[in-house]
Amino acid sequence: MMTEEERQKMRQKRQRARKRKRVRKKILLIIAAIIILLAVFIVTVKLVNPDFDIASFLPNGKAQQAVELIDSKLFKKETTSSQAQSTTQKETTTKARDVKKADYDYDDFSVFAFDTSLQGNQVGNLLNKSNGAVTYSSSYIYYSVEGKGIFRFEPNEERNAKIVSGNYNFKYLNVLGDYLYAVDVNSSVLKKFSVSGGDGVNIGDNIAFAYLYNDKIYFIGTDNTVGFINLNDNNKTVLYAAPAGKTVSFAGISLSRVFFVTHDSVANYDEYITVNLNDSNDVLNFRDDTKDNEIVNLSLECGFMYYYRKNDDSSYSLCRQKFGSDNIVTLIEKCSLTDYPVVYANRLYFGELDGSKYKARELNMNSKATKTMLYVSNCDGTGTLAVGYGYQYVFLIGTKSEGGEFACKASCIYTSSSSDNTLSFNGKKLTY
Repeated sequence: MMTEEERQKMRQKRQRARKRKRVRKKILLIIAAIIILLAVFIVTVKLVNPDFDIASFLPNGKAQQAVELIDSKLFKKETTSSQAQSTTQKETTTKARDVKKADYDYDDFSVFAFDTSLQGNQVGNLLNKSNGAVTYSSSYIYYSVEGKGIFRFEPNEERNAKIVSGNYNFKYLNVLGDYLYAVDVNSSVLKKFSVSGGDGVNIGDNIAFAYLYNDKIYFIGTDNTVGFINLNDNNKTVLYAAPAGKTVSFAGISLSRVFFVTHDSVANYDEYITVNLNDSNDVLNFRDDTKDNEIVNLSLECGFMYYYRKNDDSSYSLCRQKFGSDNIVTLIEKCSLTDYPVVYANRLYFGELDGSKYKARELNMNSKATKTMLYVSNCDGTGTLAVGYGYQYVFLIGTKSEGGEFACKASCIYTSSSSDNTLSFNGKKLTY
C-alpha cells in the first residue's frame, strides 16, 4: 500500500504532465493559427497574381511545403519542389514577355508635328508589298519597275521620262529637294540620284529599308539593326540591334524617336520598341507586347497608329489609334487583305481582294465613305501587288500572283476607276 507521501508525489507528477500537455496544446494552437494566417496570405496573393513567386521570400521547410500544398490543391500546379520551381520559372519568364507593359505610352502630341513637305515618302508606301516603288514630290511622281528602271511622271501633262536605266530592282524610293534616294534590293545598297537622272552615288550598304525625313534617312539593316544616316555627311548611326532570332520592321518616327517592331517567329510574339535619336541607351516599349498575331502590320504616321487587329473569328479589322490615347477606332471591318495601308491627310488607301479582282480602295476617315480607285483582274492575293500613293494618283503595282504576271496601273483620284481613266505601264511608260 502506497504511503501518503508517495500518493502526493504521484499527484504532483500528474499535475506536471497535465501542465506540459496544456503548454504543448497552446503551442500547437499558436502554430496552427500562424499556418492559417500564412495560408490566407498566400491564397490572397495567389488570387491577385497567380504567377507571383512568393515561395522565394520564404525559408525552406514547412512554409515552402505550405506554398506547394496551396499550389497543388487550389491552383492545380505540380507539387514536388523541383517541379514547382521549374513551373514558376517558366511562367515568370512567359509573364515578363507576354504582358510587358509600355513605359512610353504617352507624350505631348507636338512631338509628331511633322512638316510633311520634308517626308521622302509615305510610311505605308514603304512598308506594304510595293516596298516603296512609288513616291512623289511637289511636281512629279516617281515609280520603279524591276529590270526597267526608275520613271518620272508629270501629272499635269501626264508625261513620262526615264531617269534611271538598267537591270536593277530599286525600291524604297524617297525624294526630297533635288535628290531621289532608292535601295537596290539586289545588293542592299542605298543610292542617291539627281531628280533629273544620271548615275547614282552609294551612301549606305546593308540596307533593307529606308525612310527619309528632313536631314536623315532612317533604316533597317539586313542584320536587323535600326539607325539613321545623316544626309549632311552620310555618317551612319546604329541605335539598336535586335537579339538573335528576332526580326525588325519599321513603324515610324516622332521628332525625337524612332519606332519599330521586333518579331519572334518561334514564340510568335511582337515587341513594340522606341529608341531616342540622341541616346541609344534610351530604349522603351511604346505599347504592350502582343502574341499569336493579335495585331499585324502596325505603322505610325503623323502620330496615329494604324494596324490590323484580330477578331474573335480570326478575321482582321483595320484600326486607328492616336498615340497616347486608349481610344481605338475601327476603320474597316473584316478586311480581305492585311497589307499596310497608305495614309494621306484624311484619306486612307488600302487593298481589297474581291474574287479575283485586286482593288485599290479609298476611305475618307472623316465621312467614312469608301470608293474603288482602280482594280487589276486575275489576282489571287499571293503576289506582290499593292497600293502605291503618288500625289493625285493611286497605283496598283506588283505581281498578280506569286511569281506571276507583273502589273502597273494608275488612276487619278479625281476621276472614275473606269478603264478609260486608267493608265497602264506598257514596258516603256504609263499610257491610257
